[in-house]
Amino acid sequence: MMSFDTIQKLIKSDMGLAPESVGAETIKRVVTRRMKTVGMDDVAEYVRLIKTSVEEMQHLINEVTVPETWFFRDHEPFNVLADYVRRFKISGGGKKINILSVPCSTGEEPYSIAMVLRDAGLGKNGFGIDAVDISTVVLEKARRGVYSENSFRGKDVSFRDRYFEKEGQNYHISAEIKTTVNFAKGNIVAPGFMAGKGPYDVVFCRNLLIYFDYQTKCDVLDTLHGLMADKGMLVLGHAETGRMPTGLFETLNLPGSFAYLKSDASRAPTKPVSAAAFKQTPQPPRRIASKPAIAVVKHEPVEAASEPLAQIQAWVDSVQQLADEGRLKQALTECDKLIAAVPDSAQGYYLKGLVLLGFDADEEAMTAFKKAVYLDPKHYQSLIHLSVLAEEQGELRAAENFRARADRLRDSGQLDAI
Repeated sequence: MMSFDTIQKLIKSDMGLAPESVGAETIKRVVTRRMKTVGMDDVAEYVRLIKTSVEEMQHLINEVTVPETWFFRDHEPFNVLADYVRRFKISGGGKKINILSVPCSTGEEPYSIAMVLRDAGLGKNGFGIDAVDISTVVLEKARRGVYSENSFRGKDVSFRDRYFEKEGQNYHISAEIKTTVNFAKGNIVAPGFMAGKGPYDVVFCRNLLIYFDYQTKCDVLDTLHGLMADKGMLVLGHAETGRMPTGLFETLNLPGSFAYLKSDASRAPTKPVSAAAFKQTPQPPRRIASKPAIAVVKHEPVEAASEPLAQIQAWVDSVQQLADEGRLKQALTECDKLIAAVPDSAQGYYLKGLVLLGFDADEEAMTAFKKAVYLDPKHYQSLIHLSVLAEEQGELRAAENFRARADRLRDSGQLDAI
């Protein structure tokens, strides 16, 4: 047991991964598989191996970091990128736009970014994309640029006709896109990450921070801040925006994009942000997408709502505006009005949970999210928040269960109503 604990500490030290974010059992399975591969049956002996063998440590990291991604995953961030590029072309004076994708996984994200830029009218000399990951396995696949049907999800895959060639059962990305992305191995928690690179006008760093503890999250955000151009845009994943350290970034308040602008250098911290910045500074909840009323219609029988849908949307809009203005008490009151009028509204409890997070009332927020999931077992956003909150409270098994439910829902392709 002590040897497995040592391995978890080594993984965290090497790549910043909080073991509880993937589960101790997952790490044990990976270690057992690697031990079998190298012909070892003594865990202590394997610990000595990974302490001295960079190659074996890399194999271990490759198997722990199993990717799950596809082209244009969560479409809205790419729509926001397209708008940003259009504005950049007008105000940039012909300047080249530089973009960082980290972690880039098997390449679907940076190639999606390249397609957005080409569709926006930028030539290959008008932009540069650095795509970085710690896993050599995923980088090898990304460089090949060959993908199966599993990498194409959603209703609109028209981009595939423009930028891919089908060979057998697979799709090969065109040289036009492939040559615009520079793939590189890198460790975002290591000193000197991407030293000498940038500054980046846009950074995509999605679904990475959820695997770090608070201090590591703060350190990573500070690193990204230092790599970005003034007023550069940072795009995070949907489960990573609950608490941002003060001074580094300003929310763009764009529905469904989870995008931030780098704050002015004069307002940014002069030293790495401490983890306390996440826990002690109440932040308004993230902007709620303009689609909640649709979610109410999709997930809840219309006859259960005693109020017209227009009134429900009015409450949602009111909560949104009040939260954006930092008027959390009033936002909470509007949530209660919605719940009183539509007691079966999962969306009402979800909105209440978001507002309660703004008060740092994690226990109450967790209760609200649980009610949302009780009313609508397919409420993806509530499941994601529950997994994060449970992890913060040390309820690792519950966190793993919530995340597994959310992953199953995501993989089923039923997220259009969220």
